Amino acid sequence: MFVLAIDGGGTKTCAVISDEFGHIHAMVTIGKSNPTTMSQKEFELAIQQVLTTLNSQNPTAFALVSSCFAGMAGVNEKQYDNLLLQILQTYLPEHTTIGLANDAINALYAGTLGAEGIVQIAGTGAITLGLDEQHQMVRTAGWGYLFDDEGSGYDLGVQALNAVFKAYDGRGHKTNLSARLCQHFQIDDIPKIIELVYGEVHPRAVISPLSLYVCEEATNADVVAQQIIKRACENYFLSIKACFDQMAWSKERISVVLAGGVFSNVELFLPTLQKLAQQETVEIQFQPSLVPPIGGAVVGGLKQCGQYIESSFVEIFNEQMLKLESED
Repeated sequence: MFVLAIDGGGTKTCAVISDEFGHIHAMVTIGKSNPTTMSQKEFELAIQQVLTTLNSQNPTAFALVSSCFAGMAGVNEKQYDNLLLQILQTYLPEHTTIGLANDAINALYAGTLGAEGIVQIAGTGAITLGLDEQHQMVRTAGWGYLFDDEGSGYDLGVQALNAVFKAYDGRGHKTNLSARLCQHFQIDDIPKIIELVYGEVHPRAVISPLSLYVCEEATNADVVAQQIIKRACENYFLSIKACFDQMAWSKERISVVLAGGVFSNVELFLPTLQKLAQQETVEIQFQPSLVPPIGGAVVGGLKQCGQYIESSFVEIFNEQMLKLESED
């Protein structure tokens, strides 16, 4: 069988046609497709581009698509889901089963392969989302970078800047983050960072990438960086616990998938998170993603048709993605 899967967000949209074994028969990547940050016409054109491109790449597979799963940011707001459904129904074969979800479900399924659980996403932003056995979805945290984006790449970057300026003033401990940020911005004096942060590019886009240096220096035993990571873990767990407490569970072990660029070195976060989880009566099992989010969307498409996820799916899908990305 063939599944058409879409992973849509505020910066990038990826879509594939895959079979149940993980072989990719068509793939397209375009820019953003979050309807809350673009006009309706722009959104429609983006989805049309995705579908027509996949169809042109492999018209045979497109005509045989049994299931479409679109996990996309913003589609559950202001009835954009109805608009997306209309577009998909216009282009897809009549027999196609269509499912719509928040893009965080893609990230969840990328770790659980379709099972219920919780996903902690930490990329540019941070959000916690859970799906329980009654298919109830609960979201906590991530309500806006200005006031509630704790543990995000942006938040870690802000804390790095804060630590660097405190060290510069003598208000805080010295940290190797100072040298890393000077190298990053190609400057020789800490105050010069200010004009670069408040330049033409939105500060969030400038600050978020700095989280990489926090993770690297924490791995290198920089005390300041380690404290930033520790606080991030505490904030993740508060959000995970709040999400967990609002949901209904009968099983004794709950999977929590750690997804997003901040978790590139997931081993940096696991010891603290596991320690925080030890006090809970229900076992929380933290795990990294097994496939990229678009793979989670494929799993969603297979699941909604009752298709068993083959044991070789993860290996084959990842190999196919690496191959296609290397060809770009």
